[in-house]
Amino acid sequence: MTATDPTTPEALGAQAQELMLMQRAEEAEALILEGLRRFPGHAELQSWLPFALLMQGRWRDGFREYETRAPRQALLARRMGIPEWDGPVAGRSILVWCEQGIGDEIQTVRFVRDLRERGARRIYLACRAVNARAFQQLDVDLVVDRGAKAFEVPAVDCWVKTWSIPHRLGLDVADISGRPYLAAEPTRRGGVGLVERGNPANPRDEHRSMPAGLLQAAVPHGELLTPTGDTLDSLGRLAGLDLLITVDTSWAHMAGALGIPCWILLPYRDLDWRWLRERSDTPWYDSVRLFRQPRPGDWASVLADVRAALA
Repeated sequence: MTATDPTTPEALGAQAQELMLMQRAEEAEALILEGLRRFPGHAELQSWLPFALLMQGRWRDGFREYETRAPRQALLARRMGIPEWDGPVAGRSILVWCEQGIGDEIQTVRFVRDLRERGARRIYLACRAVNARAFQQLDVDLVVDRGAKAFEVPAVDCWVKTWSIPHRLGLDVADISGRPYLAAEPTRRGGVGLVERGNPANPRDEHRSMPAGLLQAAVPHGELLTPTGDTLDSLGRLAGLDLLITVDTSWAHMAGALGIPCWILLPYRDLDWRWLRERSDTPWYDSVRLFRQPRPGDWASVLADVRAALA
């Protein structure tokens, strides 16, 4: 598996993907760059480059390369007829368009705070309906359902998608704040919450979710949590917990955004770039501790570490 193999760009992309799945991001980057020299502008090869950089912790470079993602360029320009944000934000009104999954929305609405601190005059937020009530507590002027067939916002100067904000602000790992930015009234007091499985529709779910019952058996005094209601309801269930132990799902982002103690159990294979490698902490959330598989599929070692930490 080398960049000099006589192969197609699709094969090179598959090789790069496999390297990324095994956390070999430096090798993946070299392979991708060699492939792009041989096949300039190839979309599949280009799509893997930002993630190879981000996994290495080169977030400023990675977020810059992530701006090549195809849907970013045309979606709102066609729909809203307004320009994409570029340059200073002070004194301007801006529509912030959340993107990707529920957890991504929860993770990236933190950047609303950065826009306001840099002088944005009006901020309108388009998000999933399930997150709308929770996001109304943010320093925004209006929250709308981005999935609605039609919605209205006041006239704005520009728009931006949430995963573009780190690049526009020039953020790197050291610039990310892990302090809480959401709140909720607790619906219970005390206890340990457990989440052992994520959405099966997620392409990462095969590796990020645990076999049913495994986490409950390891932490028998914990309570399995399942989604009920919207995100604000879930935040209320989390707010009073002593600890959340969870696989990599939106529950982890909710707990981190609240600032409650949270242990995230991470797979080795198909690790999400946002958790970097080897670290037991994360710049995204001050209250989060990371427990990692030492090898693919080894949940037993992770749970042994969890039991030792609980003891």
